Amino acid sequence: MKSILAAFAVALTCGYASAATISVYTDRALFEAALTGEVETEDFSGPDADVPFGASSATVGKLTISADSNGAGVYNRIDTPPIFPEVDGNGTTALNIFTFDGANASIAFEDPVFAFGADFYNFNDDFLRTQIGVLGELIDPPATDDNTLTFFGFLSDTAFDQVDFLALANDVFGVDNVTTATSPSLSAVPLPASFPMLILGLGGLLLIQRRRF
Repeated sequence: MKSILAAFAVALTCGYASAATISVYTDRALFEAALTGEVETEDFSGPDADVPFGASSATVGKLTISADSNGAGVYNRIDTPPIFPEVDGNGTTALNIFTFDGANASIAFEDPVFAFGADFYNFNDDFLRTQIGVLGELIDPPATDDNTLTFFGFLSDTAFDQVDFLALANDVFGVDNVTTATSPSLSAVPLPASFPMLILGLGGLLLIQRRRF
């Protein structure tokens, strides 16, 4: 009897999907049209001087930015404006991030969010240099072949509180206009179609076992 109850408990647990469902966007207008809840955009216009986030993290609004390296003192900082043309999208304040093998960066959120999107400059130039990690999933943003502004974002059916920039190769890029949303725009992953039949079958086993006593 105990073994059947244990199997029943395991079956209940296995019936739920553990991985998050993530929907990727490369168009800001479509991304923002899909958002629900409280939507906020951080444009980094607050800091009035260069703020590094390599040796220690930097907090701007509801975002905390950190990096594993100080980027030789000129990278991994909030630039006002960016000193390198390739990461300067429109002359306004933005994050200047440098990642390389063994040295990654991250953006953490004060409150859990269901969406993340930003304007990227020189991101993954020529080939995939940096992956984005969230909720244990790895996302491959598209590579670019110029220094024009490129939007990249995603929605999740599961809340998350941090986005990681994981280096595959050296990558220097700018990040601006970070947009988040506090409510899920995606539905939770449904249970497998066979799950009700599994419950019914285990219920029958329990009934048979009970009649034996």
